[in-house]
Amino acid sequence: MLHTRGYFMYMTKTKKSIHVPRSVHIHLSGVIQFDAFNHLYTEPRIALWELKQRRQDAVLKNHIRRNLGSASEELLTKFSRPRAVFFRQVATPTHETLRFLKLAKQMKLKPLIFEYHDDKFVSAENRSKRSLGKMPIYQHTGSDGREMVKYETVCDFNTATGKKFRDVVCLNGEKFISFHHRLFRTLTGLNPKTYSVDASKWFKSAGDKAELYYEKLLTLFIRDGILFENFMPYRSESAFTKSIVMPAFKNLKNLYGVEPLIIRLAPEKEEMRQFWDAYPRKTKKHI
Repeated sequence: MLHTRGYFMYMTKTKKSIHVPRSVHIHLSGVIQFDAFNHLYTEPRIALWELKQRRQDAVLKNHIRRNLGSASEELLTKFSRPRAVFFRQVATPTHETLRFLKLAKQMKLKPLIFEYHDDKFVSAENRSKRSLGKMPIYQHTGSDGREMVKYETVCDFNTATGKKFRDVVCLNGEKFISFHHRLFRTLTGLNPKTYSVDASKWFKSAGDKAELYYEKLLTLFIRDGILFENFMPYRSESAFTKSIVMPAFKNLKNLYGVEPLIIRLAPEKEEMRQFWDAYPRKTKKHI
């Protein structure tokens, strides 16, 4: 599943030559800025205006409904009004989730978290999934800019790896999803049954693999809602964005004449911070 961060800086301290990907721009200051995916984002005010205009376009609506098919009807009931959408396997109160809820409120959009309970729990090369089982609790940011966290391991990685999220059980005997939903409810004051939806059935109907369902997912953001996300050219996440997200984005633009509406979630130049995957310090007492 896609988990992204969008910015990385490296200060060159020597005159040694380095290999730089084409997607990277080098400024005279020596700062290397990764911005290859900036074209996927829409500015918030423009996104709101576009969403309002597109929702009034009956032809566009009918075109989208035909392409999404009957399997999407149940999910589309969630979009009787414009929605702000965030997509993670499980709704849990990380700082990025809290920021999403804050931005949605500021934009006067009702938030909705898409979950994928049938996805598999893995820890290798997927920081988002790993942090659900080995939870980083944010402490503070040092004077050198490094973020200090304390980890709380809540499941046995040996037995959990490879299982569906819905089948993972915490070390305390609590079901994994129920555990994270409890934290979500406690820290946000919101009912996860109202503000999240398990879209596993819908994903399966669209092919169960990202290369198959991602175009249908992004179709929801042509006129029904706005996706909040970060994209970055970093390790496997870059490969996912290039091979899955960008082709789907381009296909939809060609098909409908407009782009999916995606807003940058974390502030620009701050997406790489571990802070976003981490939990507020007060989470510790509820684990």
